[in-house]
Amino acid sequence: MGWQGTLLPLKINWRDISPLMSHRYHLPPSAHATFVSERFLVCTFVPRPIESEPSALKVPFFHANNDYDEVLFYHRGDFFSRDGIEPGMLSLHPAGFAHGPHPKALAASMAGGKSHTDEVAVMIDARDPLDVAESAGAVEWHDYVKSWSEQP
Repeated sequence: MGWQGTLLPLKINWRDISPLMSHRYHLPPSAHATFVSERFLVCTFVPRPIESEPSALKVPFFHANNDYDEVLFYHRGDFFSRDGIEPGMLSLHPAGFAHGPHPKALAASMAGGKSHTDEVAVMIDARDPLDVAESAGAVEWHDYVKSWSEQP
């Protein structure tokens, strides 16, 4: 019958993605890649067991993506690496912007207690600089850059 109105040649439900896990090390985001091209990478983060090794870092490590602009869309759940993030939010970390776990999330991970993540998020790492639409300013969280500070 031909084209039925969908814009994609395939659909992937996040529930069909098996999480990649390590009990000793927090894996880098690129380990969760679902699509890879020469100019961008798409990673899908799905619920998974948290690292069980007592000395393991259980949240993303601090880093700066020197070669990529990073966009993260928070779809659902409780985002274990950030405080104040809700489903439907989107973050942009331009190339070279240092970021990592929120101080409260880092403290919570060191205290233990959680055995699994409960989040679904999609990240795009783009080699080419991304442009932000002017209309995005109307919904921007202007203090986001300050959210890593222990003192607001």
